[in-house]
Amino acid sequence: MGQLIAIARSVARIMGYIGAFAVVAMMLHISLDVLLRNLFRISMNTVPEIVARYYMTALAFLPLGWLELRRQMISVELIDFALSDRVRRFSDASVMVIAAVIYGFLAWTNWDKALSETRVGTLVEIATYKMPVWHSFYFAPIGFTLAALVTALLAIGYLNPRIAAQLEEAEE
Repeated sequence: MGQLIAIARSVARIMGYIGAFAVVAMMLHISLDVLLRNLFRISMNTVPEIVARYYMTALAFLPLGWLELRRQMISVELIDFALSDRVRRFSDASVMVIAAVIYGFLAWTNWDKALSETRVGTLVEIATYKMPVWHSFYFAPIGFTLAALVTALLAIGYLNPRIAAQLEEAEE
């Protein structure tokens, strides 16, 4: 189990860094487009499509597992203060199981969509250029799959103190 947690932590961290890289790349790409357009009247026609299809989807989906592992997703804890430690752990584990099921369902449907778009070879026509965008359909299923794995591990961790300790180390 320790190896699985270490692998999940490493993969989640890499996906988080790729999401962070997407933010920086998007900023530089848009800045270059604005600079070229204003100084030299040169427009890079593909910028809106690349931003929407690649940078934004990578940013939105790839870091999901990392955020779940670090417990940085939004949560509402209305009655946690009134629960005993044991009941709170069970409640947290239940929430993680529900999240894992939802992430798993989203991953399954998005894998189907990504494979379908790959078979078709989805393109976006921009002026006279046809830009392939089928690659971008893989960001969502990868992110959801990793998030499903992490939330399943967290659910187990809330019920098993030894695994919880390993997950605490993975947060750092």
